[in-house]
Amino acid sequence: MTSAIFSYCLYALLGVYAVGVVRLFVQKVNLSSTRWLIGAFVCWPLFMLDEWLRLAHATDLAVIYGLSDVFAVLAITCCYRAIKPMLLAYPTARKRLWWPVVVTALFQCTVLLIPVEDKQRWLLSSPHGEPLVLWPAYIASLLTGFSVLLIGILITEHIQMYHRHLPEQAVDIKNLKMPKLAGVMGSLVGVAFMSILLVTAATFGFFPVPFWESFHHLMLGTAILIVLFSLTFIRRTSPSPLDYERLDEGKATPYEISSIISKAERYTLESKAYKTRFLTLSAFCKGADIDPTSLALALQLSERKNFRRFIFHYRLEYAKNVLLRSDAKLEAVAKRIGVNSEKFLSEYLVKHLHTPSQKK
Repeated sequence: MTSAIFSYCLYALLGVYAVGVVRLFVQKVNLSSTRWLIGAFVCWPLFMLDEWLRLAHATDLAVIYGLSDVFAVLAITCCYRAIKPMLLAYPTARKRLWWPVVVTALFQCTVLLIPVEDKQRWLLSSPHGEPLVLWPAYIASLLTGFSVLLIGILITEHIQMYHRHLPEQAVDIKNLKMPKLAGVMGSLVGVAFMSILLVTAATFGFFPVPFWESFHHLMLGTAILIVLFSLTFIRRTSPSPLDYERLDEGKATPYEISSIISKAERYTLESKAYKTRFLTLSAFCKGADIDPTSLALALQLSERKNFRRFIFHYRLEYAKNVLLRSDAKLEAVAKRIGVNSEKFLSEYLVKHLHTPSQKK
């Protein structure tokens, strides 16, 4: 019964994988590094190789048993390279990112030391206990779990940083967020952690389940496949041009702050940039000939908070003038300036119009 359930799960995963591959080539995925996503899709069935051998009862091919876990690390690394250009305008290629792949591959080669007869037996019932003797059978799975956990956390942190700084580099941010992808990556991190616990328990004989390897592959395989499938959906993002380290330092002279903000204000009024829907810091600074990080830093230090708030000030001023000088409806004006709440616009205008009278 348990074997049948695993078989049905594997067939279901194959179906989802096939749909994902079709979507990958049919949809115009919003990725500047699509080749990395293709590489991740190629790695997924290779990671599940041991399960295909079990499904086919291919004990004759037991010689290649245990050589596939590294492909999970390779797949999630490719996902990282595919996701990063969605978040950063100038992503850097870090060579150390590939160290988990290299280390996992090296230790996985120790599986070649295991006799074929043992591998044939483990295809029918996974090993457990005896860590000092059977460590080649466990080490690759443990390293795979740790590597996927590490890279998953890294991707999640990048997405969180992107969301945190989004108001500093875009105005209409609602459609630029990626909450579902953040949730998927968070789930992957949780699954990777559970996989580590599972392999550790099997290594020291705490969890004598005959098919713990299948659980390990099924858990990680499903989580990685969900990540791959989610990346086939078209999504609009605004890759950040900001230098986060410089922004966190928060250093600028009063003259620099005043000069940059004056230049930004002048360009906003001359170009009427506040009328542009989905305006981004990159596009604005390109037109104004201002360094994006310098402007974000100047706004931060001048207590104007961020680029979104800076532009919305002009949008609300524009809305006030339109409503006072014409018969335009509040709903139409709110939609024109990208305000989703008519109540918010109404309350702002009432407050703005009453302020002068209070000073008199």
